[in-house]
Amino acid sequence: MRITKVTRALGATYALLLTAVLYGQGAPAQAQALAAAENFTIVMLPDTQFASEYWPEVYRAQMQWVADQQTARNIKYVLHVGDVVDNHDQPTQWANSKSAMGLPTDDVPYIIGPGNHDLDSTTTRAATIYNSHYPRSKFTSLPSFGGTYPAAQNDNAYHTFTAGGVDWLVLAMKYAPSDAEITWANSVVSAYPNHNAILVTHAYQNGTTKDSNGTKLWTNLVSKHKNFRFTFSGHYVNAGVIPQAGVNGNTVYQIQADYQDPSTRDPNSFMRVMTFNPTANTLDVKTYSPYLNTYKTDAANQFVLSNINPVPQAWSTIVDNTTADRFTASTSWGTSTYSAQRYGADYRFADPVSASDPAWYKVNIPATGTYQVAVWYSANAGYNNSTPYIVVTPSGNQVVNINQQANGGKWVSLGNFTLSAGDENKVGVSRWTAGTGYIIADAVKVTRIS
Repeated sequence: MRITKVTRALGATYALLLTAVLYGQGAPAQAQALAAAENFTIVMLPDTQFASEYWPEVYRAQMQWVADQQTARNIKYVLHVGDVVDNHDQPTQWANSKSAMGLPTDDVPYIIGPGNHDLDSTTTRAATIYNSHYPRSKFTSLPSFGGTYPAAQNDNAYHTFTAGGVDWLVLAMKYAPSDAEITWANSVVSAYPNHNAILVTHAYQNGTTKDSNGTKLWTNLVSKHKNFRFTFSGHYVNAGVIPQAGVNGNTVYQIQADYQDPSTRDPNSFMRVMTFNPTANTLDVKTYSPYLNTYKTDAANQFVLSNINPVPQAWSTIVDNTTADRFTASTSWGTSTYSAQRYGADYRFADPVSASDPAWYKVNIPATGTYQVAVWYSANAGYNNSTPYIVVTPSGNQVVNINQQANGGKWVSLGNFTLSAGDENKVGVSRWTAGTGYIIADAVKVTRIS
């Protein structure tokens, strides 16, 4: 987290958890069980503007504590709700902030929702100077990095991570988001329906009352998605929680805190330490100052939220020629490029497949529902441009034509289908077209949508 990185040895338990996060279905059962049971912590940084201006030692103490406690508390992310600095045109303040924050890849990753003091102008909402100090390029090497808007800037960003046995989406939006930025945010949240969404933004609520920004964001973004669980904001010197049900019935906990004070050091040293317990289904919120080594224990600053009810991870499976999950025993199941480009294991299939020997995958579905079916093609321009695929569902064969030449070397969705529980669902190549090349479909991935 800090510029001076502290290297730590991974313990056996943490290494197993890391394996589960990185490899998902391919992880050992023990690692997956540990990941499902783990408590984890998220740290929320309220406005640091006066710490950056007058008391950088308290800012550095906050981030040093995060680095020191990363393993013991299983800290997954730091969420900065904006106003990193007080004066955007003062290089010393930015330097103080960066000496505390360090690079996002050093220890615990972080994300920032730029505040009004971080912008070049609250009228134009330009963030040129902020981007020069916290550019997009500093975040792209994070395994959790998702994307930004605008695409080349870091004004608004989203990251994803896995903790507590579920997937999380963190969406950071700069002060007073525009309609275009909210449209982008809706597209991001919609693309991750099985991730628990968190909004990080600067001005949203003052204690238990939403401001105009919060009302706009709630109406046009947060309330519309059933996977939203939290919003975090600062801006107002206050603290409060608004539990509220979205249009789909899911409760969203909207949490605000800010302790900034230009006249005295100590209030600026507090931050939020929030620990999620997946077994109890709770979020334990504490307000702590590492510089003072003390907590705020009043009801507004120390409390437990119940019934978080996170969205479970989407069930997903990958079927290929290294498994027994296929209907044919053809000797023509050969090699292709899935291994080298995806998992590094021997997930590879197929050489020429004739009409009399279709390459049927057997997909064992755990429960009847809606599933997305995708195929992985080899990146080779010499094969069929339009390859029919069949998904066998209770309603009969559904044929999808996919241009393999244009979609090689990546997962390509065939669409969403209703599949029945059991192992008699088939996904496969319907035929080989003589004279035009042959089919190469390295693997099939099936993911539950609902």
